[in-house]
Amino acid sequence: MNAQKPTAPVEASRPMGVAQELSATVLDTKTIFSRRVVLTGELDTLSTANGRWCLFDAMRLLSRVVGVLQVALPRGLPDLDAEVRVLADGLWSQGSVEVRHIDETDFNMAVAILNVGHQGRDDVPWTSVNSDGWLARCTSTATAIPADCRQANPLGAMLAASAGVAEVFKRVYGVPTEAYPMMDGEQLSLFSLDPGHADIGPPLPEVVRLPSTLIVGAGAIGNALILLWSQLPLEGTVHILDKQVYGEENLGTCCLLDQNQWLGGGKAELLAGWLKANAVGAIEATGEQCMVGDAVDGGSLTAKRINLVINGLDDNQARHDAQRLWPSLIVDGAINSFGAAVVTHSLERPDWACLKCTFPLPEKDALGDQARATGLGAASLDGDTNRPISEADIAAAAPEVQEELRAGRQASATLCSMLPRLLARQRLGVELEEGFRPSVPFVASAAAALTMAQVLRHLNWPDARRIHEFQIADLFRGFHTSLTLQRHASMGCQCTTQRDAILALTKRRLAADRTFD
Repeated sequence: MNAQKPTAPVEASRPMGVAQELSATVLDTKTIFSRRVVLTGELDTLSTANGRWCLFDAMRLLSRVVGVLQVALPRGLPDLDAEVRVLADGLWSQGSVEVRHIDETDFNMAVAILNVGHQGRDDVPWTSVNSDGWLARCTSTATAIPADCRQANPLGAMLAASAGVAEVFKRVYGVPTEAYPMMDGEQLSLFSLDPGHADIGPPLPEVVRLPSTLIVGAGAIGNALILLWSQLPLEGTVHILDKQVYGEENLGTCCLLDQNQWLGGGKAELLAGWLKANAVGAIEATGEQCMVGDAVDGGSLTAKRINLVINGLDDNQARHDAQRLWPSLIVDGAINSFGAAVVTHSLERPDWACLKCTFPLPEKDALGDQARATGLGAASLDGDTNRPISEADIAAAAPEVQEELRAGRQASATLCSMLPRLLARQRLGVELEEGFRPSVPFVASAAAALTMAQVLRHLNWPDARRIHEFQIADLFRGFHTSLTLQRHASMGCQCTTQRDAILALTKRRLAADRTFD
């Protein structure tokens, strides 16, 4: 049964917030969600694994941000038709999802058309996407993109779907084209990470064997990561951590959140259960509602011998806590309203900054500025903000934010979860929906594709070019905004000063793994 929407459009607040930042206009949800979007595809493309992944991913992403979605399929693919109808029946949507066969007259009534194929058109509001191996392609002009999609890889398909839905979003939400032009035959390889190099990369192995893995964060990025895990031939064990439960505000951003029963449930446990039920590979998944710092300090992760950490976080203290496990490889996916990034730390690269170096916590002399920006007391911000709101936090806060903090305390919110709303109110002078954090599911899925690409490259192609940080700085402007960064380890950081002890810990962990094999 699909999740029921609440009376207030909390589920639309985060995508609408991004749209407002892009267009600087006040938007009406009723108007936005009355606009028709068509998702279609070309027979040759949809006959491939990449085409099918791209179509299914686009359905999950579009249903979160558009109101009237028509999925128009070509005839001749009865198995795909049946799968699409099953997915459409179970999807949560901002409005409705209808499946039918292609009728060109539908195109003339649509505000946006997303085509899984290669054709370029300028007579209708058309975007085409496809993928080949690690390569994602997107065009919203008359420029066609290459048609070859033979090398199966769900990573390229997810990135292509993410870009295509971003193009649809711009049309549906009226984002000004002078500031955000439509993509014109762009492509990006998740293997080479070079927008100018159309590299489909090597085929995926028949089986990808993972070390004992921890995923930290089961929100929008975590949802897309688990969707990718279900599509990849992975083998191994994974433990998922997240401190929160699913709320109505997550419906607009989390691509696997479809069921009423998930609301109020622990994010990590629910994603682990979904993965066990849907994985194509031999995956053992467990989930736990817990702060990563508590799990590290409590020692509960020691027995799991974690040697790969994958993050989908929006909090730097949690990144620092995850880094304290000192796995051989930690890959961190990150987003803001517009862009997606991935940061990698490998113990094989002592010159690379760890997550502690890359995401420094505020210095004490910055606490006053943060306090003034949020209305919180400086003492509340000094230390771990991933904790419940206390009466002392409320008493120390400015009078105009005390009522909000009191409501947050009653709802068992963490101090960290309140910061975006408090910052937005102080900086923008507007009241925002409860739980507001501007984000869209397709930027999160782009980050998930970048993140899993780095994981697989490090595990299976160790001689490939190594990249510390890669960003698609603005997905709404296109793949050409991508950039590569190299951050060097700080000489005063634990990753440098205690490197010998960290390597000894890793050696003991690997020896224990061999003992239990």
